[in-house]
Amino acid sequence: MSNNSSRVFTVREQLKNIYRGAKGFVLLRTSRKKRIMNKMFKERIMLAITEVNGCTMCSYVHTKIALSSGMSKDDILKILDGDSSNIPVNEAVAIIFGQNFAYSKENPGEEAIDRLIEDYGFEKSNLILAACNMITMTNGMGTSMDFFYNRLRFKRNKKSNLIIEILNPLLTMLLFPFFTLYFYVFHFFANIQIIKQKKLIVE
Repeated sequence: MSNNSSRVFTVREQLKNIYRGAKGFVLLRTSRKKRIMNKMFKERIMLAITEVNGCTMCSYVHTKIALSSGMSKDDILKILDGDSSNIPVNEAVAIIFGQNFAYSKENPGEEAIDRLIEDYGFEKSNLILAACNMITMTNGMGTSMDFFYNRLRFKRNKKSNLIIEILNPLLTMLLFPFFTLYFYVFHFFANIQIIKQKKLIVE
């Protein structure tokens, strides 16, 4: 992944991603006992989105996590190369959805949501979206940090700027714990959902 092919997340985009990422994190954590989605499936989705967004840091971290989940090196490399030929058939729709989620900048459209629910059901689809939101948030932080590192090496990305490179990681580290705590409290009073009536909840 080259520095110039990585997505530049605006501060406004990252603020939305932090909120949604915290919501997704709590949903994934509080649903673990149900065993609806296994670790390998989640990592395939996250690697697919990381490949689209071009986050070098996240690809390194999630490669290690994917290996620990039992995924082979060949499978990981193919996903990071955008090759879906080794994806299990029952996970293909979710992986393609994840790629579309990233390419559309977190706006996959109602038809994509409908297909996700049709194939995986409402509850599992919420967890798939939770994984998408989580990795997008970390991609926004990771690419910004990578841009800043390359700026120090006099290899700056012309599409990025210093404000993005400093604020995105800083805001993520400050706001993610706050929103996570908020959603943990919220979880005790109501179900956390990302999809409502086949539409993404954006508030």
